[in-house]
Amino acid sequence: MQEKLWSKRFAAIVSSNLLMAWAFYALMPTLPIYLTSDLRISSADTGLILAAFSIAAILIRPFAGYLIDNYQRFLVFILSLSLMTAIYGIYPLVNGVVAMFLLRFMHGGMWGICSSSTAPIVADNVPVTRIGEGMGIYALSVPVAMTIGPIFGLGILKELGSDMMFLSILGISFLSLLIAFFARTPSKTIIRKKFALTNLFHRKALPLSLCMFFLMIAYGSIVIFVGVYAAQKGFSNVATFFLCFAAALFLSRLFLGKLFDRGHVFQLVLVGLVLTAIGMPCLGYARNQTQFLVAGIINGFGFGILLPTHQAAINNLVDSRERGAANSTYLVSYDLALGSGSLLIGFLSDKIFLGDIYAYTFFLIILSTGIFVFNAYPHYHRNVLNNNTTTR
Repeated sequence: MQEKLWSKRFAAIVSSNLLMAWAFYALMPTLPIYLTSDLRISSADTGLILAAFSIAAILIRPFAGYLIDNYQRFLVFILSLSLMTAIYGIYPLVNGVVAMFLLRFMHGGMWGICSSSTAPIVADNVPVTRIGEGMGIYALSVPVAMTIGPIFGLGILKELGSDMMFLSILGISFLSLLIAFFARTPSKTIIRKKFALTNLFHRKALPLSLCMFFLMIAYGSIVIFVGVYAAQKGFSNVATFFLCFAAALFLSRLFLGKLFDRGHVFQLVLVGLVLTAIGMPCLGYARNQTQFLVAGIINGFGFGILLPTHQAAINNLVDSRERGAANSTYLVSYDLALGSGSLLIGFLSDKIFLGDIYAYTFFLIILSTGIFVFNAYPHYHRNVLNNNTTTR
């Protein structure tokens, strides 16, 4: 008989993560508008303030992994989410560049800890035989939040102003915190490791994280630059593109978890790689708005398979007590790829048409495919067998 997946704790952590991501994505497009329009901060200083968040998140990830593995991870999550919720309430009280930079840096640090905590808690609260399905459902919260968050934030800002926008986001985050208490997991005996730089990363997670690094450069090029690309091509349906992209992300994650749990990791990743290898050039060479939307759907399905499958594999690869470091290793590669990819593509876009850049990401996907087939998957398969956790 199949073990029960849904429980009060599992439903609570998924719901809390959805609301946490909702607040995050609601602030993402509205904060630059608030800084430049309401506070009259220059574009250069605004860029610096926004960058503080990513810098802090990247710096804190390895330390977050250590905290999650060496202390009660539920308490780490609750404390960081509480502080992050409080930060949303401080935004409208701050108006200087330095103060806003420091606040954004603190916010990035708390986000780095919160977002590193949730996946290990999910993995701890699902049956070991259904970890892929559980991680797939958990991962659904991202495309949902990515779709409704910006619409919610921009709508409140336009109709009711910045103060009500911050208050609404604060309310969403506070609701996330309240629901999170229902995800409280029983305390486990922790064998605390001595703090050392070598304990901040997990070597077993490195091959799969390297695969994702190259894939996330391609993913980030869509999320960050597709609006600029659409303007260059004269496509007016950017909002529809993101809806199609997010819908494909959502739909792809409905079925992949069960396939993962049946042992089809290799096949899932290959399908995702093939779809993105087709989708990125299709996006770069789109001649009309219909082709533009089709490319969004293809890439949405591809990345919708690849992201949660890699994260589920990393959680399946290591012992429960090591999931914090493993997830942090994965998320560092995620953040570094988005940051470095943004800088690289931003630099190249002054010299090369964005459509050509999208087409050239095909080679990054081929590189990731080679790493996965010849290194990451054999490493994964060997370690899972050695640990006798094939169905874990």
